Amino acid sequence: MIRRLILTATLFLCYQLHSNAVSYPIYNANKWTDSVFQSMTIEEKIGQLFMISAYTAKDKSNQAEVVRLIKKYKVGGVIFFKGGPVRTALAVNQFQNATKIPLMMSIDGEWGLSMRLDSTLNYGFHMPLGASQSDSLTYLVGRRIAQECKRIGIQINFGPVADVNNNPMNPVINTRSFGENKLEVARKSILYMQGLQDEHVLAVAKHFPGHGNTDVDSHFDLPVLKQSKQSLDTLELYPFKKLFNAGVGAVMLAHLNIPSLDSTPHLATSMSPNVGTQLLRKQLNFFGLSFTDALNMKGATKYNDPGESEYKAFLAGNDVLLCPEYVGKGMALIKAAIDSGCISIDFLNQKVKRILEAKYWMGLNNCRLVDTNHLIRDLNIPAAQLLKMTINNQAVTLVKNKDNFLPLKSPENVKIASLSIGSKGISAFQELMRKYWPMKDFQINMYAKDWEYKLLQDSLDKYDVIIVGLHYLNSRSSTYGISDKAYELLSNYSKEKKLILVNFSTPYALSRFPNFDYVVNAYQDETGFQESAAQVIFGGITSKGKLPVNVSSKMKMGSGLGSGMPIRVQYAIPEEAGMSTYQLSKIDTIIKKGIEAKAMPGCQVFISKDGKVIYEKSFGHKVYDGQEKVNDDDLYDIASITKVASTTLVAMKLYENGQLSLDKTLGDYLPELKNTNKSNLTIKEVMSHQAGLQSFIPFYKKLINPKTGLCNDYFCYTDNSTYGVKVADNMYMDLRYLDTMNKQIDESKLEYRGRYKYSDLGFIYIKRVVESITHKTLNKLADSLFYNPLGLQDIGYLPIKNHLSDKIIPTENDNYFRRQLLQGYVHDPTAAMMGGVSGHAGLFASANDLGVLFQMLLNQGQYGGKTFFKPETIQLFTCPQFIGNKRGLGWDKPEPDINKNGPTSSMCSPQTFGHTGFTGTCVWADPTTKLVYVFLSNRVYPSAENNKLVDMNIRTKIQDVIYNSLLKRNEKPIINSQLKN
Repeated sequence: MIRRLILTATLFLCYQLHSNAVSYPIYNANKWTDSVFQSMTIEEKIGQLFMISAYTAKDKSNQAEVVRLIKKYKVGGVIFFKGGPVRTALAVNQFQNATKIPLMMSIDGEWGLSMRLDSTLNYGFHMPLGASQSDSLTYLVGRRIAQECKRIGIQINFGPVADVNNNPMNPVINTRSFGENKLEVARKSILYMQGLQDEHVLAVAKHFPGHGNTDVDSHFDLPVLKQSKQSLDTLELYPFKKLFNAGVGAVMLAHLNIPSLDSTPHLATSMSPNVGTQLLRKQLNFFGLSFTDALNMKGATKYNDPGESEYKAFLAGNDVLLCPEYVGKGMALIKAAIDSGCISIDFLNQKVKRILEAKYWMGLNNCRLVDTNHLIRDLNIPAAQLLKMTINNQAVTLVKNKDNFLPLKSPENVKIASLSIGSKGISAFQELMRKYWPMKDFQINMYAKDWEYKLLQDSLDKYDVIIVGLHYLNSRSSTYGISDKAYELLSNYSKEKKLILVNFSTPYALSRFPNFDYVVNAYQDETGFQESAAQVIFGGITSKGKLPVNVSSKMKMGSGLGSGMPIRVQYAIPEEAGMSTYQLSKIDTIIKKGIEAKAMPGCQVFISKDGKVIYEKSFGHKVYDGQEKVNDDDLYDIASITKVASTTLVAMKLYENGQLSLDKTLGDYLPELKNTNKSNLTIKEVMSHQAGLQSFIPFYKKLINPKTGLCNDYFCYTDNSTYGVKVADNMYMDLRYLDTMNKQIDESKLEYRGRYKYSDLGFIYIKRVVESITHKTLNKLADSLFYNPLGLQDIGYLPIKNHLSDKIIPTENDNYFRRQLLQGYVHDPTAAMMGGVSGHAGLFASANDLGVLFQMLLNQGQYGGKTFFKPETIQLFTCPQFIGNKRGLGWDKPEPDINKNGPTSSMCSPQTFGHTGFTGTCVWADPTTKLVYVFLSNRVYPSAENNKLVDMNIRTKIQDVIYNSLLKRNEKPIINSQLKN
């Protein structure tokens, strides 16, 4: 009589593991299994023991061979290896159609389908889960992997890895293990198993009786373990015993030679009755399915003849023979033994019934073909991406951090370099760090030549802080693949400079660097882990991981430092902030329609919520019919956003420092205005556009003869002492005309003082005021007070001096004034005639840098561990100052009358502040919803007469989508929604 195995399904609520278990049977006789069993021939019964390999990445001949084996030998299951999701799903359907008894479909997917299939998510090795302090993540990973398995027609996943990795030089388990602590390995293995089996995907605990203390890879040879029985029972077997008690449905027997369990020379545990029957079944009372490890591994085949491995594994007590090399020969040997009476038919029947009962539990009694519609989408849903990102973030471990140097706080006075050793080109780690801080990137091959290391050293000597990423290390090597030259370079710099070492591999490799002061372990050389490590270093996220293994006396298991609350933006996905990727994808549609209608050639969009950058995309090209796509770090002319992103910010700082009074007048700060009508205009009036100043003065028109062109008395095409104002490429204006312009502004008429009238002239005056107070130019003030301390590298005036021209988006093809395509020179003619630096225009920026600047304001003036403003300063300047005028001090605001068209979505809160720009730009920050929205385009290319951006209301429609996504959160994060399914 078959013993029943009871599985416990653990209920999780609010991330906590509760003890109220609900049991359900796997191995239970029923009408379906009895009916199928009664109809089977002995050959069909033997066939059920065999699980053959399929490779959908190979040509169709492999699938044809699998079909042949299914039909000829009536095999019981298939395990999928390298391939793609759709091809695998189609193969599942093909194979199921070729059999009478439904096949068990399986995959070796410890870290998800991506272990074998492309276009799927990688949830990370087990060790990062061991480093994470969140139990719920391990459960949710198991559950999500199970859901993806079911979606593709797979019922068995070969996991969890329950091996205790107690050998730092283990070449095959290592980071595939949850760690070195048997209690933690057992606990997390159970959580992973329960996640799988709660979705009716069979978990297979491996590699019994324990593969963690080997220094040989069983794929290539037969490892020998010399532990005593007592040692094995105390350590290696502990997680398996706990899993058996918790209800794991299956176990995999490893190819190990363990003399203390079976002294037969060269006999693998997978083929030993002492292990597969005596230890597993009789002593440990396990009666679930038992699988061999792959029988095509050298650990199984090296000492056996064709078919012998399959036969021995059957005799040892295994139910399923995985990846057999010789199906026909193995089946013949088994049948001959049964026919001769050497093996009882009951021995076979017991296994077949257990297999059929497992198939019934898997739902194969009602086997359905896989629907491939939207398959890739379903395997990559945002909720799953959030789970993956959460694992990465919670695993990264800050191992050493002398004097709390990390996260780096406003290091504007130090030079930083990043070095990737072993990566091919700029790494994802380096790319994300550059979003936080300007730095020079270096890469070198681990085994580069001496002269290459010498050149690198000559370059690195110039830097104060060096952030090093170690990539593609080798856990099979005693040196972990770290070359002597690399080790010497890093060791020397660790003594001379601030060297931050980040290891994207097994934490055991850190044993090479016992005396380094700043050490981070990120466990895996995968994009997600690289990005998480970058964010820990710069304070985008908090370090939470703990080492799950012992590295050295100074880096012990369980060690791991917190890095405090985040101090900079986190780069995330919408679901991290409770928003919906699906809803926000409507932005893409709006923009693509705008580009098709030629409202703009391209654009950048940046959205942050709660300090998390959840949408950052670039669309289209720099010009129509151009080949260069817009990149995230390209710079746009942001036009009148300059008023707030430069001039107003500087004024706010001077006000806060007591250097600028809002109630004082222009005449108080600019003595040359004493005898003009501007003398008594208060700073508050001017900054609120309530001083009665004219909107603008078209200076350039007075210098143009419609027939002959520019007046040569004022312009020259070479730079010299007289013509020193560069207004465009190879075009210079007479310096003396600046005085003429200022005089015309000073003598201009006032119009309706006390009423709102938008004016560029007001901010030309504010520039003059702040420069008079500080005796510094506005561009240098903005750089020193804000852009440099914030680590912004893609914002500033006069970008042509600091950036490659191909990073600057062209604006108008000016065929009236400058007679050229403007690229790197400010579009606004007045700002151009003022040398490119003005209070009303002249600033260039990327959406990311502008978004970070505004995030600082939403953070009440705090960013990067530095205080830029007091909260009350921000509150004062961003509030309306006069009745009937919606403007703050410099800042634009939403239209208070919802019946009127305003610059923002009608859903913005009244506290929202920001600005728009003539070139097709806007930026808005909403303190109520903690949203920052940036839209940058060059809608003025090739002509400023193109008003389609405004006519199509693109900027506001995008903002509507953002606010609607807050209201319609259809896709709940996996950590919440999965627990309710």
